[in-house]
Amino acid sequence: MRKLILLLLVFVLGCIRIAVAGLPSENTFLLSERSTVSILTCSKTSKYIYALFGHSAVRITDQERQLDLVYNYGTFDTDDPNFYINFISGRMKYSLSVSTYHSFLQEYITTQQTVSAQKLNLTLKEKNKLFLLLNEQLKPTHKYYYYDFIKNNCATKIVDLLAQTIGPDFDYSLSVANQGTGNPVRTLVSNYLTNDALYMIGINVLLGSKADITSSKAVSLFLPDTLQKRLDQIQLRKRKMADPAAFLFISGKEEHVSPNVLTTSLYSFLLILLLISPFIERVSGANKLMMWVTITVFTMAGLLGFLLLYLSLFSSLELVKYNLNLLWCHPFYLLVFCKKISKPLAVIFLTSIVMFVMLYFKTMSFLVILPILILLIVLLSLHYNTSASNQVKGVNTV
Repeated sequence: MRKLILLLLVFVLGCIRIAVAGLPSENTFLLSERSTVSILTCSKTSKYIYALFGHSAVRITDQERQLDLVYNYGTFDTDDPNFYINFISGRMKYSLSVSTYHSFLQEYITTQQTVSAQKLNLTLKEKNKLFLLLNEQLKPTHKYYYYDFIKNNCATKIVDLLAQTIGPDFDYSLSVANQGTGNPVRTLVSNYLTNDALYMIGINVLLGSKADITSSKAVSLFLPDTLQKRLDQIQLRKRKMADPAAFLFISGKEEHVSPNVLTTSLYSFLLILLLISPFIERVSGANKLMMWVTITVFTMAGLLGFLLLYLSLFSSLELVKYNLNLLWCHPFYLLVFCKKISKPLAVIFLTSIVMFVMLYFKTMSFLVILPILILLIVLLSLHYNTSASNQVKGVNTV
């Protein structure tokens, strides 16, 4: 009986020892010599607003451990009804998640986004440190973070991870690669939006004056493409930081460049408006129609102006504060229908639009916004002339 109990005890202790040996420990090299760490870069697509600038993720493979995992800092809840408001207000919570490489790649094959990988030249100690850091960050208390388009996104989180893993050597080498003057954020963003006027207008209207500040190249690390280029340039003492990028999937479908319908429609409408404007007062019912057009346009501009004012005052995102688009897109347009102050307000609003034009006429996004500015100028001018003629008629009647 004693022998049976002893055998059972030995068996149980053996099982416990095996189980403990399989648990992650800071003193255990979790990855083998054959393990690899790669940075995945996914191309942009205009299908989704959150994919306009591409994506970055971390892949870890280890044949001996039968691991092939992708760690993704870009996870969020697409079903959140307040997603877009939280996104631009700086209250959007993103999280780190992990999935199999196969499921991650399949998602990008479905959306036809090209995926490439750069294998990092890390020591085994560095690989395990990075692996432990990622698994620590996966814990519920650490996995969530507040998204910031420039300072805290899928690409910048990877930069922070590599800095923690490698240390001062990485920081120094990255600073060398980032030497020189970079482009303002507005220019960096606009380069990705040249084929989509709606996104070009929407995003540039939301960006505040800080997006126009010229800073170092380090700022552009929020873009996955830039991160890929920097990793290719970094030299860590006697080793390159990363191998050349290798394609894992190449999209066979080119990004469709559609005709710029929005801009064309606006210019066409403006041309018609300019042609008929001298005859508006002579045509029966034209004044009433123009009144409704003016009210509609001013209401839309006013509502957007309320949003810009709210973001300028209350958003935690620095990039949407101090927004000079408020010079032309503000909440006060409908005040021009107050007869007593109609004419002076029209002059003030026209002057503020001209000021905006003088400040931004050299930017890439200006030509896309220009038809909207012209439309506002035409409507304000027509309204001013109508108010002036009504006053003259009133005086003549008296």
